Amino acid sequence: MSDTMSDAGESTQGKELSKDQLKVLRDAFNAFDKEKTGSISTDVVGTILELLGHKLTEEELDEVIEEYDEDESGVLEFDEFVALASNYVEPEEDYDALRKELREVFMMYDKDAKGYLPVEEFKAILRELDGAVPEEELDDIVDEIDADGSGTVDFEEFMEVMTG
Repeated sequence: MSDTMSDAGESTQGKELSKDQLKVLRDAFNAFDKEKTGSISTDVVGTILELLGHKLTEEELDEVIEEYDEDESGVLEFDEFVALASNYVEPEEDYDALRKELREVFMMYDKDAKGYLPVEEFKAILRELDGAVPEEELDDIVDEIDADGSGTVDFEEFMEVMTG
């Protein structure tokens, strides 16, 4: 695939990425490019894709890496990584639509339009979504999302939990 590296900053595999999506990929790439060499080991590609919400089998991962690591160097440069990862990044429109839907849900529960939900209200929402979640797990989710200990969940925190 000689076209894989033609556009630094966009995938040439048919999916153009927004600035936000590219920033997410750049941040993920940089986090694993500890030596700042401009490349990452193919060994960490599976981990990065998992962080993006895609768990591949060893076989699938080997196929993907083989496709994008054309020179079989065992490393991917950023543009190769973007071409590969663009296949696993959710389309921006879907994210925007999801954000809008979740905003409507949030506003349904934020009856007083305060811009936040009390933690107990948020836990009630999670219980409605999945009644099988143990109370301890709900507490863990709340502790993680309410890092400042305010006892409330704002929309961004709500989004973070709902989008995984």
